[in-house]
Amino acid sequence: MRRYIAMPLLMLVASLMSSASTLAADDWSFIAGTYALDPTDCKLAGSAAPFSKELADGLSQEVLTREGITSPREVHCKFRSAEKSDSGWKVQADCEELGEASPAEIAVTTASDGTVSVVSEDVYGPDALKFTLCKK
Repeated sequence: MRRYIAMPLLMLVASLMSSASTLAADDWSFIAGTYALDPTDCKLAGSAAPFSKELADGLSQEVLTREGITSPREVHCKFRSAEKSDSGWKVQADCEELGEASPAEIAVTTASDGTVSVVSEDVYGPDALKFTLCKK
């Protein structure tokens, strides 16, 4: 009987360890807190949950957190993974626009002034969104 319980338990532990090593490879070092396109959105972004109706309804423009990008429009991207690239980071995200979900790759770069720029032509258009770190 013990052998039957031990084997599934070992399999569960092995699967958790392999998924933990995958998560550890993600590089989120470009995110130092909450960022906003419009600094007036920082207060709400600091108090409301990412992707919540309260946050989306109260924003004037997009905000960025470790969880993803919340928008006052019908576009939201939840981050899944991030890896360092030659020019910054490649972030894999699940984006939703007008209720239609699709995977997206988002290019992220940082500048010496602490801003974070996001480019995803399919989701946000050809121009970079330039986020500024919200003060705590």
